[in-house]
Amino acid sequence: MTGATSADKTLHIYTRVSTVAQAEQGTSLESQHDLGVKKAKELGFDFKVWNEGGRSSHHENIADRPELNALYVAMKAGQVKHLWVYDQSRLSRNDQVASVFRYECNKQGVTLYTKDGQFDLSSPQDKFLKQLLDAVAEFDNVTRAERTRLGKLNRVRSGSWHGGPPPYGYKLDDRKLVVVEEEAKWVRRIFQEVVKGGAATHIKQVLDSNGVSPRRKKGLWTIGSINALLKNTHYSGHYIYTDSKSGQTIEVQCPSIIDQTTWNAAQHKRSSEVLRNSQKNATVKNFYLLRDFMYCAHCGRPISGRIIKARTESSYYCPNKERDWVEKGGSDTPWKRGTGCGFARAMNIPQTDKLVWELVTSLHAKSSTLKEEVKNRLLKESGIKIRTDAEIRALQAKIRRLQKSYGSMSETLGNLEANKLIGKINDVSYDTTVQRIRDELGNIETELASARLELAGTAESRKWVNWLKAFGDEVEKLDALTDEQKKEYIGGLVKRIDVRYDSKNREHHLTLTMSLPIVDDGIKKLRSGRQGREYEVIPGTDKVALVSKKKDGRG
Repeated sequence: MTGATSADKTLHIYTRVSTVAQAEQGTSLESQHDLGVKKAKELGFDFKVWNEGGRSSHHENIADRPELNALYVAMKAGQVKHLWVYDQSRLSRNDQVASVFRYECNKQGVTLYTKDGQFDLSSPQDKFLKQLLDAVAEFDNVTRAERTRLGKLNRVRSGSWHGGPPPYGYKLDDRKLVVVEEEAKWVRRIFQEVVKGGAATHIKQVLDSNGVSPRRKKGLWTIGSINALLKNTHYSGHYIYTDSKSGQTIEVQCPSIIDQTTWNAAQHKRSSEVLRNSQKNATVKNFYLLRDFMYCAHCGRPISGRIIKARTESSYYCPNKERDWVEKGGSDTPWKRGTGCGFARAMNIPQTDKLVWELVTSLHAKSSTLKEEVKNRLLKESGIKIRTDAEIRALQAKIRRLQKSYGSMSETLGNLEANKLIGKINDVSYDTTVQRIRDELGNIETELASARLELAGTAESRKWVNWLKAFGDEVEKLDALTDEQKKEYIGGLVKRIDVRYDSKNREHHLTLTMSLPIVDDGIKKLRSGRQGREYEVIPGTDKVALVSKKKDGRG
């Protein structure tokens, strides 16, 4: 920049490019600068450059464009009398912002220069022409944005990536996601660690100790980046794209890195972890047999446990008022008994553990469902199919084939819409073909959903079979199990325990929801030869209740 002598002899040159404009010939920052300097020399003026750099036309707020803001302040102060821009859209395509500059230019007597000439905005003709050009620029900006949006939607329908960096584990090839195996193996490891119960802090240690760097920030992983990765549905073979304007959602198929069973198991683990997050405090060193299965029937919160050996206190309680302090800064009635969610009295831990343990083991011992001679038949008759490894691999291959067919069909639909836009096919052919493709896409989506559910059920059945192998035949040996084994045993039979406090009788009512209908089940003998069966299982219910009578919660 050369030294300015006065406002009347200085040409102020404002330069800006957008992502789109950079690709247009002759509109780069350097080109704008050179044309502006050339104009200053023609006028015999000094010049001052205001370089905004790469700011898109979406940054229409003057405050969001610092150089334009500074230029506007200088103009209002009377320091600018001659202004050059490549074209009027460099200032703004937004009519409101353009109007502000037109008004200030007219008020301050500023002459506006562009590559096509100059405007004296005190002249009615030049002012009218400038308004027309501003309107044309704004219309062009809107239509260009709409074309971009529709183009992105068509690309997404055809299975192309919508923009931005691809997730860790993938790269772009011809605008589509493809697996990067070196990263994919760590994605699989991350999900495996979650399924095994590993926390994000443990996973971070695994990644850092193996020198694995995150994609966008070379260095160490953060807990936030690991949790964000675990939310990506891409790894199971699909993701949802939502159009910001219409709200339309499109399910896009992509190469999977993990199977649906692993994905579902990881999400279940994560949701359980989040649900129990409030209990991760100093009491984690204490063991609780039932805490992770229990919920307050009054407010729905997970039950907490407290063991303070110095005060011989050992109790299960609802943390409702504790959460009030965390979420609201306090409770309206912090020390008043009978207020809050209704769980007004804690339960004694040894007493509750003993009651539930005796009930569950008694149900196991009496259950026909769990007896050795009927359990395998029951698994088949109740719809729990035990699949071999080969069957699981075949199911996973089927899902991949369906995903590929879906992507190919979506791409055909996108090409069809493009051909209609350029007039290659008529409306009748287009409507008929589109309907056929959409019907086929619907069929594929149905098959995909069914296959994914089938694969998800496989994980549950295997978990149940493993439980049977570990505990199914050893009812008489259950009391000899370690504390952790007892907890695992209960976890195989009990889905959840809901606890309600009866304030009138000052006792707790526990409702256990079992994994199978083993409460009051039985066997019905059949006539021999009937379909080759000699008996059938009569299912019971999956609910059972018990009452914990009044006892001091401190043990």
